[in-house]
Amino acid sequence: MTVPSRFSILRVSLPSDDAWMVLDWRGFSADYVLAGSGTSTLEELPAANELELLLPACRVSVHRIELPARAGRHLDALIRQALEDRLLGDRTDALVMPGVPRETECRVWVCSRRWLESALERLLSAGRYTARLIPEYELLPESPEGEAAMFCAAATGGMIFRTVAGQFGIVGNEAVLAQLAGGETPQRVEDIARQPCPSDSRMGLPAVLSRFASRRFDLRPLRSVGMLLAVSVVLALFGTIAHWRHLENRVARLQHEVRQTFAAAFPGTPIIDPTLQWESKQRESREARDDALDTAVRIAARLNVPIRPRAIEVGEAGLRLTLTDSDAAQFKSQLEAFGKSEKMPATPGFTQFIYRLERDQR
Repeated sequence: MTVPSRFSILRVSLPSDDAWMVLDWRGFSADYVLAGSGTSTLEELPAANELELLLPACRVSVHRIELPARAGRHLDALIRQALEDRLLGDRTDALVMPGVPRETECRVWVCSRRWLESALERLLSAGRYTARLIPEYELLPESPEGEAAMFCAAATGGMIFRTVAGQFGIVGNEAVLAQLAGGETPQRVEDIARQPCPSDSRMGLPAVLSRFASRRFDLRPLRSVGMLLAVSVVLALFGTIAHWRHLENRVARLQHEVRQTFAAAFPGTPIIDPTLQWESKQRESREARDDALDTAVRIAARLNVPIRPRAIEVGEAGLRLTLTDSDAAQFKSQLEAFGKSEKMPATPGFTQFIYRLERDQR
């Protein structure tokens, strides 16, 4: 048999004494097919995904407890009450490990807490975390349906047996076992430590021993979270791309509108960069308005007439002065002295004077 470097399940037979130095072990695949066996020190135990301890029968007592049809959350209290009259010695040292309830009956295993914690502490110091506990009794098979068979096996401290009615026990030798069987020959199970354990008999560590339990990080609960996170990232990415495309289309539309507006405002001007060209035209317009304003101020100072013009316009053609009819009549002589002008009709009540100014008069 080729022994793998790592087993799916490593079953270690826990010795009954406290001063053990070596451990018997069996290595199994995930479906409990034997893949290797041996004896090693604690430090030399093979690697495995899960470690289960096989508790010796001489260290464990079994109790069958009758339960109400619906025990529910009161199961632990009912078990403690039923064991009060059965347990002897120091009850604070009793570690109760209930099995899976079956109808109105529950099988309960009891062992020494200090003994078990001492063994678990040694395993923990070597970096070994225990996944579950299995009493040797649990590896005895049940009688097949329609058959009445009693099973037995050599175990630590004697011979263990399981009756047809599902009762367990341990005796010192096979002679006593034959008497219990009533003359029938019990079916013997060879190498009890290699027998597969029924799924409903694999007990995890009780809550009081949780610090010794296997601490493998289970990623299964995080799978749904990871999927939701991945979906959120993809949606956020699609949203960002959609927003970017929207902005890109908006920029393209604005650039098209700027080109159209510039072409309409400055027809015939070649369009290279409409934004920069528009800014340049605006600066030129502001400079032209500033020159016209300066010219108007200088002309008003030369005119030296206390008039209130409706409008003063200065351009290449000259000065256009819009006055009320009363001011035009009152300051007629001053206006004529200022220079030759052309009168043009304006809105009712107003008169426009156009002066053709020489460049040195501006």
